[in-house]
Amino acid sequence: MLVDLVHTKTSDDVTLSGIVLEPEQPRTDLLVDAMVMVHGSAGNFYLSPSNPRAAKLRDMGIPTALFNTRGHDVVGGRAGKVRTGNVYELLSETHLDLKAMVAFMVERGYARVGIWGSSLGAVRVVLAQAKNQDPNVAVVISLAPLRFSHEYYSACEMGEEHLRNYEAAKAMVADGRGHEIMFVDFPNPGAYFSAEVYLDRHCSEHYDITKAHTSEIECPLLILTGTEETHPRMRDAGRDMAALCEGMDNVTWVHLEGGDHGWHNKEDDLFRVVPEWLGVKAPASVG
Repeated sequence: MLVDLVHTKTSDDVTLSGIVLEPEQPRTDLLVDAMVMVHGSAGNFYLSPSNPRAAKLRDMGIPTALFNTRGHDVVGGRAGKVRTGNVYELLSETHLDLKAMVAFMVERGYARVGIWGSSLGAVRVVLAQAKNQDPNVAVVISLAPLRFSHEYYSACEMGEEHLRNYEAAKAMVADGRGHEIMFVDFPNPGAYFSAEVYLDRHCSEHYDITKAHTSEIECPLLILTGTEETHPRMRDAGRDMAALCEGMDNVTWVHLEGGDHGWHNKEDDLFRVVPEWLGVKAPASVG
């Protein structure tokens, strides 16, 4: 079994590093030839909770890649004109990262690539495929998706805190300090964002996959959520994504009783549901 350290480059000249885990005997009887796993907020390919899951997929016979996105770690540095790291990442650029990752796997010989994102990664994969309509993306798996909505956040039980952050970020941008970093506890506890990114990501409706984008995906889409996801940024996100796709026969939503954010407390269920779904020969229906 092989593990390769690899690099690919986006169309705007950002280098993405990662690893590819390849089995000795790849399977050819599933919906995908290979999988790309996409990390969450401030994640990376080397310390991601997806690493042991990637190894499990490899052991099942699925070649699997994990790449850094341009939002890797809290602050990642610079790639040409692009500041990298979660602090600076504009989700409007995430489709460029996924396009490069998938293209890398296609060049490696895998024509049908799955993209599996967790938490913020679950938003990235939906946004990316909705934008790219990449014909080489065979499936999308959105595990523990998040809701980004200024309207929703403002009206939730933590709305006052969000609105304080909103006003602080607006003031910083107005003062020419939009690149400076804020410390916030909402919607991510103990998080850092530039003021510009806080406004772009959390104080808009651009990236609300519960109201748009999800229904633009044409390939098989699996949405996985858990009943223990009660924070406003994740609560009912899967339900609303599924409702947005009502009548579409390519979408499956599984809402697991007792499941936490990312199903980390339900690993056995995760590796029962996903392999069964990948083995389906026809598109699934909304669950």
